[in-house]
Amino acid sequence: MAISDTKLRKLLDKNQTPCVLSHRDSLSVRVSAKGTITWQYRCRVDNKQVIISLGRYPGLSIKEAQDYIPLLQNWLSQDKDPRIELKLMRNQAKGLPTMAKVATDWLNKKVPDLKEKTQTLYANQVGKWIVPLLNDEAMPLDLMTIKDWFTYFDKVKEQGSAKTAGTILVRIKSIIGWAEKRGEAKPFNPVLTLNVNDVGEQATIGQRVMRFDEIAKLWIQIESSKATPATKACLQLIYITGARQSEVRLAKWEHFDFDNNIWTVPPENSKTNQAIRRPISKKMHSILNTLAMVYGKSGYLIPGNNPRKPVTTHSINRYCCRMWDHLFTKYKTPKFLPHDARRSISTLLSENGIAPHVTEKMLGHTMRGVMAIYNKHDWIKEQAEGYELYCQLIENSIKVELAKALPV
Repeated sequence: MAISDTKLRKLLDKNQTPCVLSHRDSLSVRVSAKGTITWQYRCRVDNKQVIISLGRYPGLSIKEAQDYIPLLQNWLSQDKDPRIELKLMRNQAKGLPTMAKVATDWLNKKVPDLKEKTQTLYANQVGKWIVPLLNDEAMPLDLMTIKDWFTYFDKVKEQGSAKTAGTILVRIKSIIGWAEKRGEAKPFNPVLTLNVNDVGEQATIGQRVMRFDEIAKLWIQIESSKATPATKACLQLIYITGARQSEVRLAKWEHFDFDNNIWTVPPENSKTNQAIRRPISKKMHSILNTLAMVYGKSGYLIPGNNPRKPVTTHSINRYCCRMWDHLFTKYKTPKFLPHDARRSISTLLSENGIAPHVTEKMLGHTMRGVMAIYNKHDWIKEQAEGYELYCQLIENSIKVELAKALPV
């Protein structure tokens, strides 16, 4: 039998035996020993009986309590948890931030302090995978359940890949950690308990090591291509120095000391934020002389379409892909990328007797442990010997490959 206002007023604020009175459509009131009347809604969520408190009478009238029924039934029909949806509805007016809002704040406040390349990467991740899928209409970050997060990462996998989902999980954890420290998000968000393998896959760690004959074939293909001298030189320098692509692309003539044969990568171009010193090999000298003749000896070493700007990462990656495509057609050469040059120089020189600490310095890695604290030596003489050996072994392989191409 439905409850009336007359009956509730008789119970309100009166000392009595606690009781629960049914109204209709799973709606009821709980009356406390002191006459406090609370509206309740009973339902099953995930096969468990739950009781949802809607508010107290008379602040919440009979009609207002009944108005909740279609909302609650609709959420249940969509397999949503009415407790969460009710919280969401009530808190939207309080302006609780969504993940998209928190990520955008992080992008505007934290990321500008990072390197330009990192800024671009993070802006792309937030702009493509976080803001569109967790936008301002979505549930506030603090109310998201573990089920909500799995639903989100399933969308990332569907639109991207399992590796993308894993990468975005790592990024979201960083953003939430930043927001927590600033008091903009509550601690212990359930997403922080997830591992990459829970939502996707770990990013692939490169394994490709090119042989000398493969590098020789690549060198010959570069020389015969119709690319600009700058594009050719960039990929060649990457392969004979083992430097990161950004270190070569962003190099300026002022970074080269030709009196002492030293190329210094400034901290702002270095991944480790520390200067990297490398000797200039004879082969490198030859490439630099060609660049100086074509473009002059000022500004960027490897200019792009705009001579005042460096060549882009996209241009070099695309060029390397074209070179691989030619080699695959001719020799079925396995896929390679510019970054594989680093693994190749380290492995091939180690096989030819160059000590690991020397190859580590050639790659621009930071030394570890006690050596990192006390030993600031960069073994320039040993690096020079390693580079000359590497270039000579490449030259030997080029001669072999060219001899194979001669008619018998």
